[in-house]
Amino acid sequence: MIWGVTHGQKPEVRAKVGGVVEMACRLPLPYTGASVPLHVVEWVRQGFDIPVLIKFGVYAPRVHPNYEGRVSLVRNTVLRVKGLLIEDQGLYECRILLLDKTTDETRNGTWTLLSVTAPPIFSKTPPPVMEALVGNPLSLACVAHGNPPPTITWAKDGTLIGGDKVEVLSGTLSLRAVDREAGGQYECLASNAEGNVTHVTKLKVKGPPVIVIPPKDTSLNMTQDAQLQCQAVADPPNMTYVWQREGENVYHIEALKSRVKIMVDGTLLITHITPDDSGNYTCMPTNGLLTPPTASANLTVTHPAQALLMPPQTYLPTGLRGLVSCPVRAQPPLLRVDWTKDGQPLDLAMYPGWTLTTEGSVFMATANDDATGIYTCTPYNSYGTMGQSGPTTVILQDPPSLSVCPRTEYRQEVGRMLVIPCQTTGDPAPSITWSKVRTLQQTPQQMTVLY
Repeated sequence: MIWGVTHGQKPEVRAKVGGVVEMACRLPLPYTGASVPLHVVEWVRQGFDIPVLIKFGVYAPRVHPNYEGRVSLVRNTVLRVKGLLIEDQGLYECRILLLDKTTDETRNGTWTLLSVTAPPIFSKTPPPVMEALVGNPLSLACVAHGNPPPTITWAKDGTLIGGDKVEVLSGTLSLRAVDREAGGQYECLASNAEGNVTHVTKLKVKGPPVIVIPPKDTSLNMTQDAQLQCQAVADPPNMTYVWQREGENVYHIEALKSRVKIMVDGTLLITHITPDDSGNYTCMPTNGLLTPPTASANLTVTHPAQALLMPPQTYLPTGLRGLVSCPVRAQPPLLRVDWTKDGQPLDLAMYPGWTLTTEGSVFMATANDDATGIYTCTPYNSYGTMGQSGPTTVILQDPPSLSVCPRTEYRQEVGRMLVIPCQTTGDPAPSITWSKVRTLQQTPQQMTVLY
């Protein structure tokens, strides 16, 4: 006969992980005295197919493999469990079979609830050190077990985490897109009533360089040395700096490559600067990751006004307006231009209709024989002048004229060829262009110009 030991309401026994617990079980009355009949004690656990412990008389008990070395009977029927595990939590029942009874009477016993409390223990944590690439998503998984179930919170550099960029769900911290500010020390804290435990992960963010000191617009006098700063930080830090002027690598510019040097800190050095060095310079640090950043600045080289290359000949149309230009580069801006004609200073008052433009060019309302000659110009700004230009010889040419003119009107049948003559004279030979003025909506026709 199997007896279920009843204790009224379902009892509960509490103990801590690693501790010892005893679950009581008494022989049924009237077998509680000194004379105990022959019996079998069986302890079962809900959900287990075989008993936790079963003992018959003086024979050694048989123990479930999960409890080997951890369970025993004390005071004949009490189950003692040592080295408690959180997995031991559950419902247990004591059953006693009295062997001197011949009936098959069976009664259900009362289940004892064993609650095993435990401080949190991590079962999954991120590595102590992690690396992430700028722009990529990131997840830090932190899983802990304990009883009561622990609560998990995250902190970064000592401050609790929150905000739109970060999501914490079921202990996992997720970042939609890693940025430079995401780097730092992350702490996962698991806590319950029995205690708490922490795990620290250091996050290193890798990505393209970040320019911390960009170049600044700089103005220097000619022949000075120019230094354009550009400093960046990066992880990995193996950076190289590339400098460009107007989009071209400075080492590929013939007039620059022998006078430039890129310093270790990214500074661009240009020695003995010339007016040709003026322009927009761009710094681009790179460490091979993603798209490198850029920063630009303008270098302005101040110098006396400089006359550029003059054409050997300047052709003017006889009887029409003419212009003799002085190609100039000036920084600060141009103040004036002095001219010579045939070796003598040019006095514009001697030539009616001649004036000086704001750019320093000589304008002639009507080009005639007075215009012919050899001209030079000397430009000036507040720094002075770099000297006189080379000479240009003004030569008069007859403007183009029509020797054969088209008539004002032509009529031709549809589908037939129409020839409209036009011939010109001039030195050098003029080029001819045609244009069509449409007075009505017309369909374009194929036309050929014959020279």
